[in-house]
Amino acid sequence: MAPNLSRFFARSITEAEANLAGTLGYVCTIPGTALCFLVLVAYGVASFYAKARQHLDRVSFRLLVYTLIFHVLYGIAFSVTAAQTGPGSLCNFGAFAVNFTLSFATFFTTCIAINLQLVLVHRVNGRKMEKYYIIGTTLLALAITVPTYGLDQFGWNEDSFTCWFKNPNPHTRLQWLIGTQSFWIALAATIETVCSSVVLIWMYRFQITTKYLQKASHPSYSLSTRGGMTTRNTGRTWDTSSSSTRVLGQAHKYRSVILRIALYPIVSLMINFSTVALDLNSTIVGTTDEFQYRLLVLDLCLYGFRTAAYAVLAIFDPGFTKAIREIRKPKSWSTGDTGRTVSNPRFASGQTQQSGKLVINVELEMGTYSDSTAFKDSKIHSGSGDDSEAQITQKPDLQTDSLEGQTTLPTQTRIDEESIARTQYEMELEQDKKFERQL
Repeated sequence: MAPNLSRFFARSITEAEANLAGTLGYVCTIPGTALCFLVLVAYGVASFYAKARQHLDRVSFRLLVYTLIFHVLYGIAFSVTAAQTGPGSLCNFGAFAVNFTLSFATFFTTCIAINLQLVLVHRVNGRKMEKYYIIGTTLLALAITVPTYGLDQFGWNEDSFTCWFKNPNPHTRLQWLIGTQSFWIALAATIETVCSSVVLIWMYRFQITTKYLQKASHPSYSLSTRGGMTTRNTGRTWDTSSSSTRVLGQAHKYRSVILRIALYPIVSLMINFSTVALDLNSTIVGTTDEFQYRLLVLDLCLYGFRTAAYAVLAIFDPGFTKAIREIRKPKSWSTGDTGRTVSNPRFASGQTQQSGKLVINVELEMGTYSDSTAFKDSKIHSGSGDDSEAQITQKPDLQTDSLEGQTTLPTQTRIDEESIARTQYEMELEQDKKFERQL
């Protein structure tokens, strides 16, 4: 037992062990980087389809694309940097490139969580906030990486045998690490966690509210409505204004989308907090024994695996999966010059003649009216096939003295009601599309 414990006592890490750690780092990074690139290519191909493009027009999807782009750049920079075995200009620039691209990828993921909370909970227009996400991420990433590189703080770390923060003073190196990387990554992960938790709690309250409203709709349930607030006899109040109800209804429709978007911060939380803790441990304690060496290898592997983790999440992004289903959907029947598309045409009736040919009858009712209230109801029967038959049957005019001067007919009223219902449906559909684009 003593020989096994002796491996964890203080000792120097050999050059072979340092090379092995670097090799494991970039080996873990390459597959995820390649997968991120392939996902971006798939996104680009899907965007060429007009019907699929409408599902990709979402704020969180564009933020995810930015994240994947910087993850590809991060993977390339990390692979090249991890392969270095000593100091040099490539090592210095590589350490800067890793931190620079990592900052962008981390902050864009944070913006996904922030946008989700702003749109759902606070009803902020996500499309208007998109430019602020980009500007804020860019300014913050530049502010914490460019000055550090300009002051020559990136380079070969003699303690961990990696291209990282290179200040020879451990205390000063720790300050640079916390001030320009660890604090900001931990803050981003914390914000993601808080925003995701708020959204999930909001979704839970939404379920409770839905059950309450369903129960409240029962005739035996006593309700009174005042000033846009629905109040039960117990005194508990719920906001039932039109905007709140609309957001709740849209959130119910896109519940799966919301929950899947919330997965990004959860994965980021696990990876970022782990790497921050391991970085601080490596800087404070150093790599002086077998156990610390294993923690160093774990740290490098986690930095490599983050590209694969985000690539897998990107594959199952709700907008992308909807776009793929839209592309794979079979083509619909077109009605011709009207520009309307019929996916499942239905006919009034059909029969097979003795000749073996199918005749399908389509009945059209037409209502006409005039000042004399003459109402004509015509039926048109048309067949399909080579031996198509067309018969027009016209009912006799119906005139009634009691209907003199009446110009509004039930047929016209029904048409007006259908037109209003169709308009309302189209308006609701457009509102749903606007809401989805904000997510």
